[in-house]
Amino acid sequence: MRTRIRHGLAAVVVVSALSLTAACGGGEAQDDTKKDKAADKPAAGQTTSAAPSTAPAATAPLTAAQMKAGVLELKDLPSGWKAVKADEGPNLTKVDKPECLPIAGLLAEKLAGATLGASGDFESGGATTLNQKVLTFAGTGATDFVTKLGGALGSCTGFGATAEGMKVQATVEKLTAPQGAEEAHALRVKLSIADFGYATEVNLLVARQGTGVIRLAHDPAAASGHKDFDALAKIATDKFVKGAKS
Repeated sequence: MRTRIRHGLAAVVVVSALSLTAACGGGEAQDDTKKDKAADKPAAGQTTSAAPSTAPAATAPLTAAQMKAGVLELKDLPSGWKAVKADEGPNLTKVDKPECLPIAGLLAEKLAGATLGASGDFESGGATTLNQKVLTFAGTGATDFVTKLGGALGSCTGFGATAEGMKVQATVEKLTAPQGAEEAHALRVKLSIADFGYATEVNLLVARQGTGVIRLAHDPAAASGHKDFDALAKIATDKFVKGAKS
């Protein structure tokens, strides 16, 4: 999404909205480099895609090596994709529905309390984009974040916000997340900026394994491209879980 819509001024605002921020919608990320602790490995087995595991909770953040091992590479994707460098941009602000803050938080650049690890940005056909970020938290931060998101998906169907003075409208649709991680949620956010005549539909996956989280954003060039999200989400989940357990 970010490559495609950064060709328009207002679209750059939405493009920046495809990375993680605080579940409460606006915190600064803590990009510290203290990632040297080994992660505790959860017990074997996982639950349904949106339910927490009963395995003992990991408390040590993922290491930098684990996060790097969990990020997508070009070789992991179907043919037709290429690696690109994505731009950063401004965040959404002034979300008008408190219950939607955890979802709006997925549409901004930084996540409070998280350490950003590796990321991957890809493009297909010059218009469809795929962005993945791997993050880690100390203590119960990852579980708390995913729990808040799950709660928001039960009550939020849409919200309004602003970005650089422009009004952004969003509607939210819950999707089925892939199996494999300890917890996972998938959703589709339809974003529009009326003043700019711009609209897009972004598929999002958030998955947790131990103290690690991925955020995957898939922005197809056309509605027909939504059919590819399930397979991409499964590829990303499996790669992330394997890396987190390494």
